[in-house]
Amino acid sequence: MPYQGVTYNIPIIIWLIESYPRYPPVVYVNPTRDMIIKRPHPHVSPSGAQPSQTEDAAEVYRRNAVNKLVEMVHGDIIKMRKEREAEMEGLFSAQGVLRKREEEVNKGLKEMQDEKEALEQQLQVVLMSTDVLAGWVGENEGKIKNLGNNNDNVDVDEVFHCADVLSKQMLDCTAADLAIEDVVYSLDKALQEGAVPFDQYLRNVRLLSREQFFHKATAAKVRAAQMQAQVASMAARAPHSHYAP
Repeated sequence: MPYQGVTYNIPIIIWLIESYPRYPPVVYVNPTRDMIIKRPHPHVSPSGAQPSQTEDAAEVYRRNAVNKLVEMVHGDIIKMRKEREAEMEGLFSAQGVLRKREEEVNKGLKEMQDEKEALEQQLQVVLMSTDVLAGWVGENEGKIKNLGNNNDNVDVDEVFHCADVLSKQMLDCTAADLAIEDVVYSLDKALQEGAVPFDQYLRNVRLLSREQFFHKATAAKVRAAQMQAQVASMAARAPHSHYAP
């Protein structure tokens, strides 16, 4: 302790009695041989004991109880915070799974919608084809009966007639395509049997393939034009049709 500008090291002894902390510890000044305790000293008895103020036991218990309660509440708060953090992580994980499932469901719905639209388009084509066939049967039913009564004079080329120019063009292109297929098949057989030289076979196949490509391309264009004509015809007859456009 400092005193008049000089620092003194005074040894002391602290005893923790059995009733601690309800009662404060007992403190004794243990002077060395060259030290004396001034008498009378306001804070130290001749025996070196320091008087202490005894705290109220109820106050000590109350303070200890408050401290213990604060510690328990603090521990509970930390535990609850960890539990809430774990729950939040679980919720975030579940949210990610739900978002992924939502994307899968939306993708499936889109695929189903696309498939539905494709089926509706196919249904339109089938219905248009059904109407065309029904109209053809109605127009040619009488001709078939007449041909049945006069089998000896039937002209095969006169049995079927093309309804329009596009149909006639489609028939010609299809017939030419199939005819070229037959010719190529015959050339293959002839080459295998050695009846046709290889160079002549390649030249003929090249020419036939070029012609066949032309007929196939023309048939594709005619088919597209027929579809457009059928759609326009169905749209014109839509108010009197038995199905929805």
